[in-house]
Amino acid sequence: MIRTEAPERRYAILAEGRFASRSAKTAHGLIRYGKDEVVAVMDSTLAGERVADVLPDLRRDAPIVRTLEGALELSPTSVLVGLAPAGGRLPEEWMETLRAAADAGLEIVSGLHQRLAPEFPGKPVWDVREPPEGLPLFSGEGFEVGTKVALTVGTDSAIGKMTATLEIARAAREVGLSPEFVPTGQTGVIIAGWGLCVDAVVSDFVAGASEQLVLEAARASPDLILVEGQGSLGHPAYSGVTLGLMHGSCPDCLILCAADPYEEVFSGVPRPSSAHVARLYEEIASLIKPAPVVAVSLNTAGLGESEARKLIATVADETGLPTADPFRGSAAPILEAVLEASKTRAVGL
Repeated sequence: MIRTEAPERRYAILAEGRFASRSAKTAHGLIRYGKDEVVAVMDSTLAGERVADVLPDLRRDAPIVRTLEGALELSPTSVLVGLAPAGGRLPEEWMETLRAAADAGLEIVSGLHQRLAPEFPGKPVWDVREPPEGLPLFSGEGFEVGTKVALTVGTDSAIGKMTATLEIARAAREVGLSPEFVPTGQTGVIIAGWGLCVDAVVSDFVAGASEQLVLEAARASPDLILVEGQGSLGHPAYSGVTLGLMHGSCPDCLILCAADPYEEVFSGVPRPSSAHVARLYEEIASLIKPAPVVAVSLNTAGLGESEARKLIATVADETGLPTADPFRGSAAPILEAVLEASKTRAVGL
């Protein structure tokens, strides 16, 4: 969906056995950033705990319950599939929980590639990855958007582009600005209640879909439009969606999201330096519309405080750009770089 009147939801999140792991990033994203209430998390291995005790960085709290019955006592309206299983399909025991939830009148919300609506005929299901019909090709209207557009790009996939974008939006609100977050992936769409999963769009229409998202965001007359990036030009599996999103969103500037510079992106594919990747993104963007990389958002998860500070300093020195980990610290330096970036707009040929 591009933008519709979204209902207020009270979520119970299904994260059986994995709530504390990275595979539950959809659950984590909704709890930390979502506007809807989370009334419970279902994970029998952590039953009796609370979210704030298990993952305090999520900054919100809810009880963790053993079963759907425990969640129903808290009057949810919707059940979110809060994780992505290996192979992309839900195991039968999770499907049984969802069937019981649907029979109890709850909406099923899923960002998986597996479509759940056919499994629940006549029941309310939001398959977040289902793209709308009639998406247009890229038209060039995005060049005329008056509000500054910033896009997060990455040295790799799953590197924290959504988190960086949302933390920059938070920093903007803290200084009195009115930013608009443009969701382009399943977790971002669930958090914001609108948007479109560009990785589910036929490749010819990715740029057009991305353009439509930015045009929709601009209708709210925000001070700043922040587009959630996807994939990476340096990742062979996801570079196609990255390029379509780059061209279609017509950004004025880019924020590079990076992590450990010594890890491989893909088996046999080395990760180039942040400075090298930044230059490549700028060169490719310039084919359509110049967009400088103005800052680096660094993912230092797993590092100690001193190691993180050292890596941030190293990347800042290497790139010559403001560098920060917005999750560990503050996105303010990144926001400042975005706001100070040239406002000159150029239309590509």
